[in-house]
Amino acid sequence: MSTAAEQPRIEKLQQQAEELSAAVIRANTGLRDLRFRGQRLEIDGHIAPIRAAHLSTDRTSDDYRSFRGAADGFALRLLHSDPELHKSLMPEPPVEQMIFELLEQLRCEALVDDSHPGAKQNMHYRYRRWCEQFSNSNMVESHIGLLVYTLAQSCWSRLTGQPVAEATEDLIEPHRMMLAPHIGGYLAGLRRYKEDQAKFAEQSLGIIEVLSSLVEMLDNETDEEAAKKAKDELVSNFTLMLNLGEGDFEVANAAQDFRASTPKQLAEQLEAYSVYTREFDREVNADKLVRAAQLVELREQLDARITGQGLNRSWLTRELRKMLAAPQRDGWNFGEEEGYLDGRRLASLITNPSDHALFKQERHQPHTDCSVTFLLDNSGSMKQHIDGISMMVDLFARALEQAGAKTEILGFTTGGWKGGKAYKKWQRAGNKPDNPGRLNEVHHVIYKDVNTSWRRARPAIAAMLKPSLFRESIDGEAVLWASNRLLSQDTARRILIVISDGCPMDSATVHTNEEDFLDNHLKQAAAMIENQGAIELYALGVGLDLSAYYRHNLALDLEHGIDNALFKEILQLISGRRGR
Repeated sequence: MSTAAEQPRIEKLQQQAEELSAAVIRANTGLRDLRFRGQRLEIDGHIAPIRAAHLSTDRTSDDYRSFRGAADGFALRLLHSDPELHKSLMPEPPVEQMIFELLEQLRCEALVDDSHPGAKQNMHYRYRRWCEQFSNSNMVESHIGLLVYTLAQSCWSRLTGQPVAEATEDLIEPHRMMLAPHIGGYLAGLRRYKEDQAKFAEQSLGIIEVLSSLVEMLDNETDEEAAKKAKDELVSNFTLMLNLGEGDFEVANAAQDFRASTPKQLAEQLEAYSVYTREFDREVNADKLVRAAQLVELREQLDARITGQGLNRSWLTRELRKMLAAPQRDGWNFGEEEGYLDGRRLASLITNPSDHALFKQERHQPHTDCSVTFLLDNSGSMKQHIDGISMMVDLFARALEQAGAKTEILGFTTGGWKGGKAYKKWQRAGNKPDNPGRLNEVHHVIYKDVNTSWRRARPAIAAMLKPSLFRESIDGEAVLWASNRLLSQDTARRILIVISDGCPMDSATVHTNEEDFLDNHLKQAAAMIENQGAIELYALGVGLDLSAYYRHNLALDLEHGIDNALFKEILQLISGRRGR
């Protein structure tokens, strides 16, 4: 199987491993709003300022024990390190930052309680695995890379009492001998002050100062350009968390994480989004875009595919009803032996003193007061996935209706490729102003509205199989459009599920505006919806991790079609059991 074909499966496994890791960290720290988002640990919507190299894990090269060891390391760091103190003492040069971060992480891991031998073994395993990966890279071939590796091994060995890696012991021995006279006292201080972060940092900075002096001395004996290249490669290949090579921790939370913005800031950012013209925008019912005869044909194709999948719709309906229904008062049960006293039966107490059925109790029945909207990305790249998506959405809509929920199915695309009528109008506008804003007309498609039953909407739902509907995508505006429609529905619970395979893309808009113009608008729109809380926003990434845009997301693998297990994963995401 090709690498491209394997990618959805790898991303799904990565996400599953991260969800398990987040559960471990939550259990160990008591921090509830903690999760991974695009391989970055987040707490209360902010990227956690933890960048130790060996905590960065990748499903393509690491096993589950490595993920567990990294999770235990994260938990200990959160329990035992003061991030503000750490930040205040952080040196500025990137290599020095890298070492300082590593040493603070090793200090916290050394504080693992003896009553948790499993966590200790997991962290030792993870660190050894990282050292093995680092020593197998070409980084140890440069003098600075070998010095850093030797230092990392020596400090870890001193803090844990474990021997250095046997495979590279001979390799690092000359550098250990060179470092020993200069850092021996500091190494002893690391172990002595491991429970005092400030004093430990003094020892770390002393070690870093020695390292810097040695590197400078060796640089003088090396070609200047080669020395700079070695440093740059070391920082970029040291697999720092968040892929940050320089700057302090503020960089991590400055990386366009709009969910950290206040509602007022988000509103201002959304208002700054510009559209060159809305003259050609359309909101259209899907059945108006396809000939009636073709709709019948497409519906027959969709029904045949669903039948061939052998999916259990009855089970799906039951699960949705259990998940979405809430108890609602539905009258009284009379003749009970406990509850509220029923005044109408007091007379029977005189005629039959042994009768205790004098009470009444409220009767409650499950009631589904919920609206669910599916929003489909109808960009060109989604055509290859539409068979599976159409089956999934059609089955969900039918099951949701049977479970008592209201449903809408919406889609979004553009009027043309690489800019449509809007782009042509801009080109004719004389001087063609810079940063014109969105330069393609949006087409918002209604496959099924909330007031149309699934049975009546069946032909229109099948319209999503028509290939010519798929062009480019302006995601942010579509998400806001779908959310506004959802907010107009008078239900207790509102759920918006976005199904997409990538980032917003309209060539004309991207090439004529600031970088990330459409990306940022989608992030701002999603952050606004998530912060307001009136709508539960979820995203299903088709072979792609959408965590850069949506907080609650799931990577779908449709390579081999859809099955009951896929529906179970989606239900777990929506119910909150997944990764919580």
